[in-house]
Amino acid sequence: MRHEATNVMAAGLAFVSLFTGAARADTTDQLLDQLKAKGILTKGEYRKLKARHAAETAAPARAAVASHAAAQPLATPSDRFITRLDKGIGARVGAVDVRLSGQLAFFATEQFKQAGTATVAGGLGGGSVYNNSSAIRSGLLPSALALSLSTEQEGYKVSFSLGLYAGGNNIRVGLLNGNSSGASVALGTPGVDLRQVFGEISSADYGTLKVGRDLGLFAADAILNDFTLFGAGTIAANASPSNTSLGRIGFGYVYADWIPQLTYTTPDFHGVTVSVGVFSPYQQFDNAGSYVSASGVLPYSGVITGHDQPGFQARLKYVGELAPGTKLTLWTSGLTQRHRVESGDAVLLPRGAGVRSMAIDAGGRLDLGPVTLVGYGYKGVGLGTTGLYFDGVGYDGERRKSSGYYAQAGYTIFERLTFGGSYGVSYLDANLNDYPGRLGDGALVASNASTIGFVKYRFTDWVTFQSEFVRSVSHNLLGQGVRTNALVAGTIFSF
Repeated sequence: MRHEATNVMAAGLAFVSLFTGAARADTTDQLLDQLKAKGILTKGEYRKLKARHAAETAAPARAAVASHAAAQPLATPSDRFITRLDKGIGARVGAVDVRLSGQLAFFATEQFKQAGTATVAGGLGGGSVYNNSSAIRSGLLPSALALSLSTEQEGYKVSFSLGLYAGGNNIRVGLLNGNSSGASVALGTPGVDLRQVFGEISSADYGTLKVGRDLGLFAADAILNDFTLFGAGTIAANASPSNTSLGRIGFGYVYADWIPQLTYTTPDFHGVTVSVGVFSPYQQFDNAGSYVSASGVLPYSGVITGHDQPGFQARLKYVGELAPGTKLTLWTSGLTQRHRVESGDAVLLPRGAGVRSMAIDAGGRLDLGPVTLVGYGYKGVGLGTTGLYFDGVGYDGERRKSSGYYAQAGYTIFERLTFGGSYGVSYLDANLNDYPGRLGDGALVASNASTIGFVKYRFTDWVTFQSEFVRSVSHNLLGQGVRTNALVAGTIFSF
């Protein structure tokens, strides 16, 4: 009778186990323990039933695992998930941070009629002598969308960046691409300037190595600290705008430009970093154009297109907090590049002849509570003016000296409203042959200067309005000058 009762109990336990599964295994085990304690089950029966129960509960679990595996034959890797970033716009995809940044930049601009009728070849301060010009255009910054991917691999931070920039106005096909004068004609289209594409690998111990196209080192801090970076500054060619305005480019500094490069930056040592790099070389360029002489049509500047080595640039920079609310930034940078005369170059030098360009600059910024002060200056030979190696050598092949500076001040109240102003000038020293009676006619630009006053209001964290008054003046070697005044008002949506 007891044997039959034991069989009945075992059958019942098996039935319960089959339908309760592994999730109820603890309850069945407790029941067996109680039956053994009350003497209903012997020790042998208890061990036999426990083993049988364990086998019967394991079978459905194995079947469930097999069924799940059949439905999902490939398990999802543990690094495939998306979470939000703690800061910025983007997300973390597995081990990779994906960030988006950029801005929308448009300004209403009005340039008034030019005063003076002199010819200033390479001058930037002129406009129409007959009419004002009006435009809705980008400022010194075009609109942009930048993508950045970064991750940690084997103790190093690895990143990739891509920047797409668009001015918004119709472009005209020219030697300077989107930076050529635009085309105010119906059915035109704006262009996309892919000026940034680079990667970096870095560590706190070894510093940062950058490979690709990005802003150069020489004069980079001059433009990044220019208050017109988020405004417009001088609006040359306003009747048919190019991708951007000039800001203070050519009016206190030479444009750093976006250049293919291989650059190394040291780790931060008490606020000090050193950067050195090799850069894709650029040519000596005749930006001033040509003139009619007794010998025929001659260029104002020499063109040298050959180069047998890269350009070299370096920068020493310090950033430090002197006291709460007081921040000091200091920098100095330099460049050098050798140019070689190639067949067909418009310059009075033999083929293969070499010309070396060199330049150095220095600047500083002091943020003292609501007050910001910036000072900057540069000097070079063969450097040219406005752009790198623009009018850097004469048609005779002799290098021209150039220099410039700007000073700037701003004051912020209520942490939203900023008033400020700046003055800057760029000089291009003439060669003897640039004057009348030699090779030149004296019309080559000698200086570009501008005075700028601005008001900026931060409406939200994303939206800033800026208004400017800009007075631009250019003089040639004979002392003759032209000038224009302009009003600018617009906004930058930045994120």
